[in-house]
Amino acid sequence: MKKTILSVAIFTAVYFISCSGDKDSPESVAKKWCELNEKVKNATDDEAREKAREERENYEQDIEKKYPQDDEKNKEFWDKVMQETEKCE
Repeated sequence: MKKTILSVAIFTAVYFISCSGDKDSPESVAKKWCELNEKVKNATDDEAREKAREERENYEQDIEKKYPQDDEKNKEFWDKVMQETEKCE
């Protein structure tokens, strides 16, 4: 049951990310990451914390696929994302 719920949650997250279009702003990426990071910090038990971590990691992987950090044309985008995420840490 728990694996089913986790699978549905991951699928839903990936679905919404993929449907959000190709144009993510650095601010929107940072905001989403901060929200997911806050879920990890506020998790009340190990299971919830692990689920939140997986959700955050899946988001990170999806964004990295869309905007590879090793691609020079994305340097400004990632600099801004990093600048914005520092505000929530």
